[in-house]
Amino acid sequence: MGEFTLLDHLRSMAQQNGNEQRVQVNQRLLIDKMLARYSSDFVVFRELIQNSDDAKATSFHFEITCEPLRPPATSAKTKITLPSKELTAQNESLLMSNTVLKFHNSRITQLRMVNNGIVFEETDWKRVASIAEGNTNVDSVGQFGVGFFTVFSYCDEPIITSGNEYMAFVWRDDISLTTYRCQLPIEQQSNQTSIILKMKTEYILITEANTDSSENRVKLAKNTAKDTTKKETVPSIDFNQLKTYLAKVLSFTKYINEISVKINGDTVFQIKKTKVLIPPAQGKAQFKKQSSVHSILNLNRFEESEQTFSITNGPSLTLRHVAVDAAVTINEKLHSQIQRTMKKRLPSNIQIQILYASNDLIASRRSRTPPIDSDPNAEILNSLIPLKFENGRVSPSGLIFVGLGTHQTTGLGMHAFSHLIPTIERENIDLQDAYISIWNTELLMSIGQIARLIYERTMLADFNKSQKLIDDYEISLTSYSFQSSVPDGKIGMYLFLMQSSPGNLLQSDTTR
Repeated sequence: MGEFTLLDHLRSMAQQNGNEQRVQVNQRLLIDKMLARYSSDFVVFRELIQNSDDAKATSFHFEITCEPLRPPATSAKTKITLPSKELTAQNESLLMSNTVLKFHNSRITQLRMVNNGIVFEETDWKRVASIAEGNTNVDSVGQFGVGFFTVFSYCDEPIITSGNEYMAFVWRDDISLTTYRCQLPIEQQSNQTSIILKMKTEYILITEANTDSSENRVKLAKNTAKDTTKKETVPSIDFNQLKTYLAKVLSFTKYINEISVKINGDTVFQIKKTKVLIPPAQGKAQFKKQSSVHSILNLNRFEESEQTFSITNGPSLTLRHVAVDAAVTINEKLHSQIQRTMKKRLPSNIQIQILYASNDLIASRRSRTPPIDSDPNAEILNSLIPLKFENGRVSPSGLIFVGLGTHQTTGLGMHAFSHLIPTIERENIDLQDAYISIWNTELLMSIGQIARLIYERTMLADFNKSQKLIDDYEISLTSYSFQSSVPDGKIGMYLFLMQSSPGNLLQSDTTR
């Protein structure tokens, strides 16, 4: 009897005569172990914003509820005096800052995230109550069906309201999770979706700048009973870091163009994104349709625009944005292998997008001397630029985006987005799976291909300008200077292989 025949015989005997016992799942432990994989900052907000963008929301509102206000601080550091004249945009900004400072070190009791996307349908209610049942929409970024469960890091029993219904999550015996779905009272029904999280542990809101805001910051608390001082570890949410993160989130959102934050009902931060198309210039070298390296993609259309990020009652920043439409022409055998892992097919069309700084922006930032008391909102917008400006030197700091940002750098002065397939925690690009790595590698090389295209267009435009100075050429080259990508050096290598290889990428619409 062969080995496989013996195994089949044993399996058959066990089914006929053995004692049956169902595999039990401790859902509490399962969720806790999943959360351990999601260790990056603000991961809960990342997942919920991505879900909102997948639902075609145009706005996302983040509402923080804190304990009642304490008496306002009177120190010079926190006191703000407004001119006694009619409110201007600057005065409104000061009022917002003063409101925020009042909540410094306040205890957060509840978080509420609201979006105006498509309200839940029957399939959405079923999917959100199922672990690992990902979004089957081929165009959505969500793939694994576990991102929503990051909310359990803040809240034991979240509530979702959407349209005219709501769902409450309730634990039974601290092991099994149950959901209850009900009709909302008429006065609470709306065309919005809300995720409501009552904090399960104490979190402190940090609103003053230059404060120790590590996740495990130490808070000194008075023990009045024994009249002694003890140290207790209290996690925190740093408001300034949150604003910076939310601004970066807007870089490549497909539908969301506005994010706001409220504290106890007062709007304290709002940022918007607008886009203006740049029409193809006559006499300028034009994009030529082409295939990717291994013909998995057909690059069909090139679109250039300016994206402006504006903070309400504050500054704004404009970056150059390039989007290339590509048709997916992957062979069916490889596609089937990827589908087997992802549980859904790849989209028939994708976009590859790049965000980078214009020459004028680079020149102005490179020559600027940082003020002693810089505007925090200006610093937030500067963090969107995929370049670092330090002591007159400029270095690349572009990031890879899978929907929202990851901690993977590109190795050049450009942010890049496409339909890359990440690892489950969505921080790293999967280059380990035998089949997914083929897809991801092709996309990375296509990003390098497009970066090269942008470089050639820039150089041709500069060549046609008279009296071009060497310093101006150095500025033009800034975004295309390479350094090793981190944490995975292979990412930058694939981009560099294509970006450094001249190809037949452009066609001119004029005769020279």
